[in-house]
Amino acid sequence: MNIIRLAVQKMTREAFAPYGVLLDRRGSIDVDIGMGVPSITGATADPRPFKFDFMARHKHTMQVFSPLAGSQAVICVAPAGLDSPDPDKVVAFLVEGRLPYAYFRGTWHTPPFATGEWYSYLVVDRKGTLDEDLELVDMRVARGCTFEIDL
Repeated sequence: MNIIRLAVQKMTREAFAPYGVLLDRRGSIDVDIGMGVPSITGATADPRPFKFDFMARHKHTMQVFSPLAGSQAVICVAPAGLDSPDPDKVVAFLVEGRLPYAYFRGTWHTPPFATGEWYSYLVVDRKGTLDEDLELVDMRVARGCTFEIDL
């Protein structure tokens, strides 16, 4: 099994552009939620090991994440388009806790990894996204690898 180590990079509008939009100044984004009812969900990620072997995507729904209370996290993403993420294109970003960001439809991603005691955030997407528009890929099976994040 191949273990791929990911360095965490600063999340800038330019660096994040292949995966979505970072609202780094006053601005807005049109959220393509497909057919359905918009939903806002509050969530908190508790600390867990900085490693993963599963990635997810939503083919029909964009998701917007808005950090709360200045908490920080690491997210890992890969471009949309393939049936499973290309291990060479998986990257890790530090979410500094104050700027909303949106994943394009189909962007592969992990849940946030809290860098402190917790990471709280709001998610805007389509009601039922996690039930009706969720595809998970086990990278061990699909690509013969797992990932560890170097924080």
